[in-house]
Amino acid sequence: MTGNTYENDNCRCWASFWDGVNQAGNRKGPMTPGFWNHMAQRYERGSSKEKEESRLKKILEFITSSGLQIKGAEVLDVGAGTGSLSIPLAKLGAQVTAVDFSEEMLKKLQARAQEEEVTVRTILKSWDTVNLDEEGFRNKFDLVIASMTPAVRNPPDLALMLEASKGFCYYSGWVNRKWDKSYYSLYKHLFNEEFKESPHGFYLPFMYLYMLGYRPVITLMQDEWKSNETIDEYVETASGFFSTTKQIDDQIKKQIREFITPHAPGGIYHAQTQVITGMMIWNMKERNIQT
Repeated sequence: MTGNTYENDNCRCWASFWDGVNQAGNRKGPMTPGFWNHMAQRYERGSSKEKEESRLKKILEFITSSGLQIKGAEVLDVGAGTGSLSIPLAKLGAQVTAVDFSEEMLKKLQARAQEEEVTVRTILKSWDTVNLDEEGFRNKFDLVIASMTPAVRNPPDLALMLEASKGFCYYSGWVNRKWDKSYYSLYKHLFNEEFKESPHGFYLPFMYLYMLGYRPVITLMQDEWKSNETIDEYVETASGFFSTTKQIDDQIKKQIREFITPHAPGGIYHAQTQVITGMMIWNMKERNIQT
């Protein structure tokens, strides 16, 4: 695909736009292994088990609505994190390979897999450095997943997904996200300017896929995410997200700590984020070639 992906003028134009949108925050904050190694220590803490099970049910029902048979399927989970999809899919009988650039995330995944008595193969690599031929991934998988991950953030990353699949691909990402209100106040306090919402990514791969001739099936979910963070955790999380556009040093971190401490009774801050996420799935065998 790499030879023909950009032949269509519309594809070239959109690829250039997509690259430009992501350029500012590339290789910073949430785009780095260090950020996610930090997040792994508390990634699932405080989440409602019932809520997580309901969310997982919706995802699995959406995936199977494509006609894919999970039992026996070869599945590649790109940016797998702690295994929120890898492990359930393995429990349903899939042969799962999980790729992530965060060592701590994969350690947590393996611990969970052992506890749930399933096998998931893990690979510690950044997705954009994976050589499909060396790994034996080209056209190998019945399903390739990229779920709420920074691993697929530009056209070449998406192209790797397409080239690894011989059946279906699944992608989920932000449609909109309204941060906890403290982030907006904190940003104004630190930098004397309003926090500017960055473009959310779901429409970028969707439009690109459409121009390539694929017709993804889409569904949206609206939700409220709640988390309980210690002051130290809040400081590191806020620093990580703000670092995509601002230089964060020890003095800034000190100011973040001073700002949030009065709002964290008992040393715990209760954050609430309003989100809309999108899921899409498409069949690699069904493509309308553009001329």
